[in-house]
Amino acid sequence: MSSRLFIENLDHMATEENLESIFSTYGDVDRVMVRRDRGYVDMMSAPEAKRAREILDGSTLWGRSMKIHAMDDTLRYRLMYLFSRLFK
Repeated sequence: MSSRLFIENLDHMATEENLESIFSTYGDVDRVMVRRDRGYVDMMSAPEAKRAREILDGSTLWGRSMKIHAMDDTLRYRLMYLFSRLFK
């Protein structure tokens, strides 16, 4: 598992600071980016990312339920993720 987590279904009011504050509870955060209704969080280690994902997936931020996906570094999983986003 990668240490990068993709977050979907964010409210437009969610900020990088909000996500960093939430995810830092479960480990060290390396980088955060928010764009519209999605973003990503890079944790310092894969075990921290896994724990954060297990606990926070489906939790509510600003009234919306976050959907959190772990990003696998292999090309196969990257393509599967991109195609799933195109055909929703």
